[in-house]
Amino acid sequence: MTKLCVCLIFHKREACEEYVKDLKKLSNKLLELISLSLNLPANRLEPFFKDQTTFVRLNHYSPCPAPDLALGVGRHKDAGALTILAQDDVGGLEVKRKTDGEWIFVKPTPNAFIINVGDIIQVISY
Repeated sequence: MTKLCVCLIFHKREACEEYVKDLKKLSNKLLELISLSLNLPANRLEPFFKDQTTFVRLNHYSPCPAPDLALGVGRHKDAGALTILAQDDVGGLEVKRKTDGEWIFVKPTPNAFIINVGDIIQVISY
């Protein structure tokens, strides 16, 4: 059971706060790796996020017998810097393929994260 599930099931504030701290550490490490992949110093993106706003949204979608009738977070681009999605075995994430614009299903990997790079990274990495 992931820490996210612990937060939701037991409503433990401390567990949720620790989870958020861990996600911030992961975000900082990812920003370092993005910088290095762009042949920049590891700390190059750090100043952009010194006074950043971080928010956690807990969306839980139970398995649905008629997924075409379900409402959820609609198709969108991520406007922020990084989105960290905790995976389970339910799935539902789709990504837009660049080649033809078709939306394709992403097979979920339980107990893993998917990292979406948002528009802000594109803007500040030019």
